[in-house]
Amino acid sequence: MPHNPDIIATVETFLNPSIPNNFGKIKGYSAWHRRARVNNTFGGIAVCFRDGLVVMALDINMEEHLELSFFKLWTRNMDTILLCVCYHPQWQGSDPINYIYGNLDSLLLQHSCKHFIMLGDLNQYLVERSFQELLTDYGLSNYVDFPTHISGSSLDPVITDLPEGVITCRPLGMVGSSDHTAVFTTITTPVERDKPADRINWLWNRGTTGHM
Repeated sequence: MPHNPDIIATVETFLNPSIPNNFGKIKGYSAWHRRARVNNTFGGIAVCFRDGLVVMALDINMEEHLELSFFKLWTRNMDTILLCVCYHPQWQGSDPINYIYGNLDSLLLQHSCKHFIMLGDLNQYLVERSFQELLTDYGLSNYVDFPTHISGSSLDPVITDLPEGVITCRPLGMVGSSDHTAVFTTITTPVERDKPADRINWLWNRGTTGHM
């Protein structure tokens, strides 16, 4: 996997329940955590995590049409991060931003998370006022300051309350047939991983069976 990411988040996947859950699984990563658009082939979210990363997928009660997925991450110093991956289609108006604005405090409290990261295709230019109110009122910053769409627009923010200097973003170029640029985000606060387990691998094809 190029760039060796710990987390891969994709939106507008077009995956629906008819697609097997193991479709597109990447070696060394979890199965995709998917949220499909209800009664529609388009839209959708899929997120996977490097094996060994300490992460919990959260079951959040919200309206079915919202394309939001939530996860809890642990850092090595045991801080906790609430990760939200969002796809905001134009027809949803301000609904996704309004949901986050009205529920962020309770989500952080309920799941004992200290910090918040939100990323995805937010089309925030359509709801600029609501987006700016979310940033201002919750002390969030957007670290994507470059175009992420072939139109020259920046539609795929990475917003967080993590301290300045902890997080950086850069474009990676188009992926496949997408008209969006992949965004590579680096967070210098390392996340917790499962402790490695000692194990023995028997190489039967190299053994001398006559001496066994």
